[in-house]
Amino acid sequence: MTRRLLPLAAVLLVLAACSSSTPAGGSATPDPTIAFCAAVDDYGKALVKLDALTPSSTVDQYKKAVDDAKAALAALVKVSGPFVGAQLNEAQTAQTNLESAAAQLPAGTTPAQAEAALDPLLQALIQQVAGVRNATCNTRPTPSAAS
Repeated sequence: MTRRLLPLAAVLLVLAACSSSTPAGGSATPDPTIAFCAAVDDYGKALVKLDALTPSSTVDQYKKAVDDAKAALAALVKVSGPFVGAQLNEAQTAQTNLESAAAQLPAGTTPAQAEAALDPLLQALIQQVAGVRNATCNTRPTPSAAS
């Protein structure tokens, strides 16, 4: 157990060091990139969960996964601060398009039909989020969206 705690403690110390900067004579100021990149990763994870649904998943599962992605995007927007810009705006538009398509799935839609209707929009959104992450967060060690 102790061997597991030492690496964890080291990771926590590194994260603590990366999460703030101390200006001369001032107090620690949180680095907004850390919260932003963590939120981008969380959003990416929500999209990966949606992408992992199969034609045997229910339409309600698709709609819930879209709602979960919407909530993750709202959390991302909340911490976006200085990172608001064209890429994030495009991701928001792509998310809105995905939500609209999910909301318009008619009663009686089969899971395969839901996947066919949502997949192109989802793939475009995943590419957009990857672009946001690559532009801002690639230089920072953060959890993979695939985990």
